[in-house]
Amino acid sequence: MNRMGWAVPALMLAGAGLVGCGVTVPGTAVPAPVAPASKAGTQQTAPAPVTVTAPPVVVVQPQATVTRPTAVPALTPCQRLFADGYSYSYAYDEWAKAGYPLSWDADRDGYPCEQSYGNQN
Repeated sequence: MNRMGWAVPALMLAGAGLVGCGVTVPGTAVPAPVAPASKAGTQQTAPAPVTVTAPPVVVVQPQATVTRPTAVPALTPCQRLFADGYSYSYAYDEWAKAGYPLSWDADRDGYPCEQSYGNQN
């Protein structure tokens, strides 16, 4: 083979790796996107900044339950003496020292504290 004899197959082999390089290939061409050219002298404005405000936090306190203790009725002097463990004779002496108040003798029979100590006559 002469020099030209082997050069043609080598050129064909080398050309196979370069398919499409400078060679028109049939098919559909897709144009590359092109950025729009800006006109000189035109002024572009940026959009106004947007301020996002979160809604206010609202804390609702549950209604407080108010429980009022029931008023303990005040004890009469006779009830207090009986509750403190004093005897009837001591209660009678205290009634006399207090000036025989009618509030100590509910039935007005002259014997005080019968509602606390029971009938004493």
